[in-house]
Amino acid sequence: MDIAVIGGTGIDEIMEVNSMSTLTTRFGQAQIIYGRLNGIDLLFVPRHGSDHSVPPSMIDYRAQIAAIRKLGVTRVIGICAVGSLKKNLPPGSFAILGDFIDLTRKRVDTFFDDPEGPVVHTDFTLPYCPEMSEALSMACGQAGVEFVSGAVYAGVEGPRYESPAEIRLYASWGAHVIGMTNIPEVILAKEAGLCYGAMGVVTNMASGISPTPLSHDEVREAMTSASKKLADVLRIALENIPVERACTCASNKALVF
Repeated sequence: MDIAVIGGTGIDEIMEVNSMSTLTTRFGQAQIIYGRLNGIDLLFVPRHGSDHSVPPSMIDYRAQIAAIRKLGVTRVIGICAVGSLKKNLPPGSFAILGDFIDLTRKRVDTFFDDPEGPVVHTDFTLPYCPEMSEALSMACGQAGVEFVSGAVYAGVEGPRYESPAEIRLYASWGAHVIGMTNIPEVILAKEAGLCYGAMGVVTNMASGISPTPLSHDEVREAMTSASKKLADVLRIALENIPVERACTCASNKALVF
């Protein structure tokens, strides 16, 4: 099996589930769901756990990425709920991530923290795999959904939502969307040598842009409403991922899982 999807628990509702297991890595445990989507085998990692009980700041991102590598998977799609900082990205639209701003403060964001070494500095000129990003953009176009490519993601700690002043600041920096789960996921995937592409599902306008206060129920309802479009995009994207890796993602092989 060569493809994994990381996302909220709603993803397993659009795929045919075959089995579930818990994989132990040297960084912790990760839940794995094996299944198929439109006849394509894939594994799904429920980011918040199968019962959606783990908050963003408590997710064992290292264990999840390590489990994917340990299973021999090379290509990963991350799906995350995001708030929009741009009026041309309304709820229900999609953002193919192309860059990020890391605003988290408390999370372990590297595999290379062993005092015994090695010391590794990973290049992030291309934070997301260009082949995976192209497959996701192509899929959005073919599915006829509203989307932008190359979106800048502002990754925040949470669990609180942002203040209007913070949103104005992040927007002035060039951020398109904001969320709590793609950092450090993308960083660890890069360190692990995975071809990782990510797509944000816009669930709400951010604080100060939205005319109403934000709530988690609003986010859940928006993700549910977007499930049909998301299933179409994933189906097309999985069919368009190149068989051979022509990118440079696999050059990061310093880790042994």
